[in-house]
Amino acid sequence: MAFLANAGFHELPLPLVIRQSTFEFAAVMMGPGDASDIVLIADTVDARDADVVRRIQGVARALDLARSRNPLTCVLVGPRPHPDHLSRLMQVCRVLPVGTIPSGEEHSEEHLSNWLAVLTPLDQIDTEGAVADPMAELMSRIDDLTPDVQALCENVPNGPSAVEAAVNELLTKSLSAAWGDKA
Repeated sequence: MAFLANAGFHELPLPLVIRQSTFEFAAVMMGPGDASDIVLIADTVDARDADVVRRIQGVARALDLARSRNPLTCVLVGPRPHPDHLSRLMQVCRVLPVGTIPSGEEHSEEHLSNWLAVLTPLDQIDTEGAVADPMAELMSRIDDLTPDVQALCENVPNGPSAVEAAVNELLTKSLSAAWGDKA
């Protein structure tokens, strides 16, 4: 949960209450920032698969009744549920079965972070070192190509139709000898 908290998610009070229905989970988080993603953390170690499915489907139904548009994700910590149960969960939410995370193991935090990274927003790309002239960069990298293929790049500024026409012309020219032999 520390990974999600560091990514801007905040923990909701337990038990989760939606339209006067209460739901018990190991944790419930929302976020990040202004986003409205709801993340249910379910422990599958001590709970039967059917009970976990029932609780998560109950939350999904309660959110539907409340006309909520919050995206719902469940993070399953512990043994992976039976494929039939996973299939039922995938009908109502995004499912992240992270498995059993051994405590105290040196790579456990990294393992969990890798699984939960799909819930976090992408980092902004640093455009400081971006290429100012992409065509000049492209032309500088095609020196080892044949002159015919290099000529295709000259059509790039004219759009995809011009490149497609140039490719067709190149193919027709290159294959005309073979076509002539077959005729």
